[in-house]
Amino acid sequence: MTTMHIHEWMVKPTRQTEWIDRRGLFLWVAFFSGTLGGGLYLASLYFNSFWGMFAGWAIVAFIKGGAHMMDLGKPWRAWRMILRPGSSWMSRGLIFVFTFIGAGALQLAFTHWLPGSAAEVTSKILAGMAAFGVAIYSGFVLNTVKGVPFWNSALLPMLVGLYGVLCGLGVMMVIGLTGSSIDVSLAEGVSRFLIFTNTALIAVYLWSAARRGPTGRHSVLQQLRGELAGVFWMGIVALGIVVPVSIAIVSFFVGQVSTVLLVVGVASELAGGLSLGYCVLKAGAYKPLVARARH
Repeated sequence: MTTMHIHEWMVKPTRQTEWIDRRGLFLWVAFFSGTLGGGLYLASLYFNSFWGMFAGWAIVAFIKGGAHMMDLGKPWRAWRMILRPGSSWMSRGLIFVFTFIGAGALQLAFTHWLPGSAAEVTSKILAGMAAFGVAIYSGFVLNTVKGVPFWNSALLPMLVGLYGVLCGLGVMMVIGLTGSSIDVSLAEGVSRFLIFTNTALIAVYLWSAARRGPTGRHSVLQQLRGELAGVFWMGIVALGIVVPVSIAIVSFFVGQVSTVLLVVGVASELAGGLSLGYCVLKAGAYKPLVARARH
């Protein structure tokens, strides 16, 4: 690192790179697949969709688990992170993931072979609690990084969790097209509520981040008109908000939407969720070590 780069790092916001560049892209995939898988399982648990629960479990077990293995430089030592649950959200997250994989596997087996049994009910409760933890813990992991003002917001875990449930609910409805019996009208009503809630949360999150000093404002401006503007406006706003909101309004007035519109809406929500996770990680910048002198 040159003297000029060191000086800029001391007096200017410096974007973090470990969690999104190069191997860090696997962390982005792991975080999103965790929120999606956990949210899908919770939505499917509520609507009693067996294949939705199985899909949520598989996403966490294989996609999230595989992405974490690819992200870790020495994966055979990763288990040591689980030993610090009292001080590390990453450790708590691993406990949630392992608990969900184990309890979820038992729940799926009991639901298939022993439906209605005490074992099924117990495993559903345990897996549901672990799924909730899987869905939100990445928000807490980022929230605890005090040196990155854009992440240091109590809204982030809520935004991450609700977006996971929204995307999961959509995937569950698409799975329901194969013949699973779910209350589609109720699912669409919940989906509409979550779409508008998440849109408001994104706006409030960006507004509060911009008020969190020069570094927070820098992170927001990078998305509104900086290097991340394309991903923000096309991925988050157009695909993640405008398309789903438009379909939600249509479904409110005409009733159940067509299969094509449903699939398009869910695909847009997933693209929006991926874009949101990418922007949150990519826009995170460390505060400068030395405050600039005011003239």
